[in-house]
Amino acid sequence: MLQTMREHARGVFGWLIIGSIIAVLAVFGFGALNFFVVSEPAVATVGEGRVSQSEYAAELERQRQQLASSFGDSFDPALVEQLGIPERVLESLINRELLSAAAEDAGLAAPGGELDQIITSMPQFQGDLGFDEDRFRFALQSIGMTPASFRIAMGADLSVDQLTSGVADSSFITEVELRALATVLLQNRDIAWLRLAPSEFESEVTVNDEGLEAFFEARRSAYRAPTRVRVEALRLDRFDFEEAQAISEEAVLAAYEREKAAFEGQEQREAAHILLAETDDRDLAAARTLAESLLARLEAGEDFATLAEAFSDDPGSANDGGRLGTAARGTFVGPFEEALFSMVPGELRGPVETEFGVHILRLDNVFTTELPSFDELAFSLRERLRAEAAEAAFAEAKAKLEVLAYETPDLTEPAEALGLTLERPEPFSRDGGEGIFATAAVRDAAFSAEVREEGYNSEVLEPRDGLAVVLRVIEEIPARDQTLDEVREAVTLEYIAEASARLAEDAAQAVLDELAAGTSIFEITQAEGREWVREEGLLRTNTELPPALRDAAFRLAPPTAEELRRIDRVRLPSGEQLVLILTDVRPGRYDALSDEQKTSLRAQLAQRSQGVDFTAFRGALARDFPIKRSRSNMTELP
Repeated sequence: MLQTMREHARGVFGWLIIGSIIAVLAVFGFGALNFFVVSEPAVATVGEGRVSQSEYAAELERQRQQLASSFGDSFDPALVEQLGIPERVLESLINRELLSAAAEDAGLAAPGGELDQIITSMPQFQGDLGFDEDRFRFALQSIGMTPASFRIAMGADLSVDQLTSGVADSSFITEVELRALATVLLQNRDIAWLRLAPSEFESEVTVNDEGLEAFFEARRSAYRAPTRVRVEALRLDRFDFEEAQAISEEAVLAAYEREKAAFEGQEQREAAHILLAETDDRDLAAARTLAESLLARLEAGEDFATLAEAFSDDPGSANDGGRLGTAARGTFVGPFEEALFSMVPGELRGPVETEFGVHILRLDNVFTTELPSFDELAFSLRERLRAEAAEAAFAEAKAKLEVLAYETPDLTEPAEALGLTLERPEPFSRDGGEGIFATAAVRDAAFSAEVREEGYNSEVLEPRDGLAVVLRVIEEIPARDQTLDEVREAVTLEYIAEASARLAEDAAQAVLDELAAGTSIFEITQAEGREWVREEGLLRTNTELPPALRDAAFRLAPPTAEELRRIDRVRLPSGEQLVLILTDVRPGRYDALSDEQKTSLRAQLAQRSQGVDFTAFRGALARDFPIKRSRSNMTELP
């Protein structure tokens, strides 16, 4: 119990609650908050069920926030559409609704008593004396749920679990299937390949004006200059404020005294205890009597750890000899802490009564460390004070900038009031700029309707911590077609790259044609002056070779007695061309596997079989519960 109390003191309770609720929302999404809303539009219907517009919007926003968190400052809102997030969210919610409908149709449901027992035993709702209703209600209120809606969501979650478990458990694997899979998955192949890189052929490319002009005209739209904006901007950097902060010796000395006072209160004590709690069979008086008896046995020389394991009602420490580890003041409840911090190492004390019961205490060690001298800490204290003063000055200037940028028609007055210099960077497009103007948030602000079209100052932006920026568009440069002379260098590089890639492809095809005609590898090597690379016993699990090469090697049919080799040409994502030869295929041997490998293989096949079965099951559900999607409601969110 005391261990639990100490954990709560560290502030982890909040995220434990959120973590638990995610388990429910993972299946039911934020639509669990909208069980009884029937008037709003639906983005999809599944049989009699529906996926509401607000449910879809909430889950879409959650996915967007996750994406933004992953990409940080480089996040581009367009990624949401580019990655197909809206469609994926919709299909996920439809699948959830399908499974819920199927579970309900099958009569699956968690018994009310069992559901209540599960909820009341969830760790995040426990207090020191068991289920804490106030904590339970507070946790639900923090995410906008009621006990009733949470109970409904949990019940639906459990019924879907029953359904999916039933489908998974219906899959089974035969020995024949296992051996057949082993021959395929554990198959190994002998291959050789020749690599031809486009860079090898760049010297053979001839660039002339006629060819370059034709190349450019065929791709003119790709070289179109996008719409750009020219802005003026003001920036506040916290580091600039640090240089202006003068910290006196008196301030540093005062900081040292504060550090010293705080440091002296950080004494750590290592202790152990035996807790005797009140139970149905033992009241407080009986617990006190037992504590006095145990204390006498300890003073007579019996082992503390043995008695703690036998009698202590604190599950967090009983099995560890009653040890509580080290703790500073403010960790334990009042009577316990008062006793502990008045003891000397080796002392036993008891009975000590708290709201948890009766304790016997043992103090093992007292840990104190010496505070470094003023001279040793002066530099770091001065820098800390400088940073704190700069933070305060930065926050004050930022607040003033926010007001001025909102109230004035341009940035001249804010610049004069704050002593800032107006910056005028090179024009940039929505797709990119330089420095802070390459940041997605800054570019989005510059191209917003309020700033670009209506001429307002932007709100104060923070491209990174400690940097505040406000900007104003002073010119919009329309998109336009560029001439060849303007982009000649870029066009030339692309022309050479494309031409050399074609030459590499032609060379690879020529080698392939020679092999098909019966030319030996040795003859080709001599003629081309190139070296073939060999790999014997290639497995499907190989991660060292390029995936495209490995996959191509396993797509080829095994050689026959008439055709002693199989050949193919592979293009890598880098543009390199590989000429591939397959010379031998050996099936995997199930009997050669260890018991551990056989178990792993069986698990792989079972997982694959379950996936296939579940896909078929979902297809059947889609026929039983017709799905209708309303994509117009996806785009017309409230």
